[in-house]
Amino acid sequence: MNIYSDYKAVPKSARGAVMALGNFDGLHRGHQAVIAMAKKIASDQGVPLAIGVFTPHPRRFFAPESPHFRLMSKRLRAVVMAELGVDILFEIDFDDTLKNMSDEDFVARVLNDGLGVSHVLVGEDFKYGAQRMGDFESLQRHGAARGIGVSGCTPIGLHKFYGKYGSTQIREALAAGDVFHAAHMLSRPWTVDGIVSQGAQRGRTIGFPTANVPFGDHMRPKFGVYAAEVRLDGEDKWHAAVANTGTRPTVGGQEARIEAHIFDFDQDIYGRLVEVRFRSFIRDEKKFESFEELAAQIDKDARGARAILGA
Repeated sequence: MNIYSDYKAVPKSARGAVMALGNFDGLHRGHQAVIAMAKKIASDQGVPLAIGVFTPHPRRFFAPESPHFRLMSKRLRAVVMAELGVDILFEIDFDDTLKNMSDEDFVARVLNDGLGVSHVLVGEDFKYGAQRMGDFESLQRHGAARGIGVSGCTPIGLHKFYGKYGSTQIREALAAGDVFHAAHMLSRPWTVDGIVSQGAQRGRTIGFPTANVPFGDHMRPKFGVYAAEVRLDGEDKWHAAVANTGTRPTVGGQEARIEAHIFDFDQDIYGRLVEVRFRSFIRDEKKFESFEELAAQIDKDARGARAILGA
């Protein structure tokens, strides 16, 4: 998959693509439906399939101090897009220039002159342009004036009782610790990737060494202990693990992070990129009265995670 980060410098070989446009945070089942529609149109026209995303996410641009909310990293998003058969990823710089463009200017300067797309697919609730002045109808109108086809995709869901598949709904599930429902909406377990950093190494003293992984800009799930799996960059194997998320109140921790103890594993992985995927919530985060009490609970958590994962 080719990635282009400057919409004003797209090579001729990437022009004429059919593009699905949006934020695509999580690449959940709803996003996949839009991409599948775009893929069908691209195949029928014999042109590349592209995804257009705004970077940084508009929410981060307008509210840089807002809580962390991303469902996946840029790296993992690109990996999943490639698996979905995407040929091109356009990372559209969301800056003051873009923020102040009218809806017509956005279509003319970004979609037509810049990216040179032949067809655009968006959710039918798509808003764009200064002050969110543009909508699906205006995109169709301005696109038609420049020979750009426009299609909309209605949000999908399992059942009206559960609502649509959406990034907001997934964040709500993760905030409640419901990684099962989140995994269903995503079509894969929720996964955080990051570089393993060196911690205080307290876990080694009780036989539970952990890989410390920062959350970065990923949203924080419900703090507590999870049955999880860990994969090292460049490897296919997923290792069963028990993972603690939170600030570690028993030892006076401040910054939220993941501490994953990988079962039956003895490698130095400091500085390695790893992926941690969450399989089942075990218990809430808790402050223990002593390190010994914490150690006893970790042993119970580990046995529970092994049972859940069949490890």
